[in-house]
Amino acid sequence: MSSKTWRRNPLALLCAGMLALTACSSTTTTPPETANAAKITISKALDELVRGTYGTPPTSAPPPPPGKKVWIVSCGQSAIGCQTGAEAAKEAAQAAGWQAQICDGKLNAGGAFAQCVRQGVAAKQDAIITEAIDCADIQQPLREAKAAGVLTVDFWGFDCDAGEKLFTASAVPAEKYPTNALYQEAIGRARAEWITARSGGQATVVELVFQGTNIGAALHRGFVEGMAPCAGCTVHPVDVTLTTFGDVRQIIESALLRHPDATWVSVPLDSLVLAGAAQAVAGSPRRAEIKLIGGEGLPPNLNLIREEQGQSAAVGQPIDWYGWAAVDTLIRAFAGQEPVSAGLGFQIVDSTANLPTSGAYPAPVDFRAAYRKAWGR
Repeated sequence: MSSKTWRRNPLALLCAGMLALTACSSTTTTPPETANAAKITISKALDELVRGTYGTPPTSAPPPPPGKKVWIVSCGQSAIGCQTGAEAAKEAAQAAGWQAQICDGKLNAGGAFAQCVRQGVAAKQDAIITEAIDCADIQQPLREAKAAGVLTVDFWGFDCDAGEKLFTASAVPAEKYPTNALYQEAIGRARAEWITARSGGQATVVELVFQGTNIGAALHRGFVEGMAPCAGCTVHPVDVTLTTFGDVRQIIESALLRHPDATWVSVPLDSLVLAGAAQAVAGSPRRAEIKLIGGEGLPPNLNLIREEQGQSAAVGQPIDWYGWAAVDTLIRAFAGQEPVSAGLGFQIVDSTANLPTSGAYPAPVDFRAAYRKAWGR
């Protein structure tokens, strides 16, 4: 992808986007009633994001089979988002009465994703849970796990699209978002809708696009879709990859220098905010006018929002809930059952909404208690 700037044509958007209330004519004048309707639509979208999109966890499940050993492959313990999800999956596995270990995928440095899966197979684990790791990166190790009779479950990742699905099962985020792709696209749209609402529909945005991963592609697709109705918005995409993860500050600083009219920054994951995006904004001579929205609402990121240190908002998501959903999915896989909706959702967190006075972003549902009850634990 590229750094190509894109701007939406206002007339086309009024015809095709969510602001279209009547048929378009050849004039470019927006009727007052249409403009007012657009403002109402934007306000309604923000209200929905503030309320959140949560469902409920499952209320019943097969009993966890005893004595299982579970190997959890973290996407990278140096990234707090990966660490949070992996630790939650371990906590959930232990709550199910199982032994659990975490293998550090190290953001796939030196092929660590595949190495971790193979270590789990060699250690004769009963199951392997992978976090934010795409099937495409570990196809052969997944085949080896299947041949060895090791169940594999992924969460926050993507199974292979073509041909055989290689994971035994994948966690289902929600009924409305039955795949991780749909869930991540919705989060990308939410980020765009927040910018549109808080800017009053007039924003020049630097969007950091996480290339080389399916999660990055899904978040970008959602963001593009969410920005489409904003006729007064311009977006400047810039790329980051796993190999340039540590260069985020320089990437954002350079983009802000190239686009001095940009006052909004969209970052797909909070780990990327912590890797340097927040520092780039906090260190900018224009810091007072730049607002950055990040990812999941992780504890260090909420501190940045509270202290106005380079991040203004997040799309609050309980990654730990996703980790518990992966274990619930594995329990059902052991019983030969299909995964069920986890009830996952998200909501906007900023200085005016859903920001706790301290600590982590709390999911508005006690999912741990719900899962324990469903599992009879």
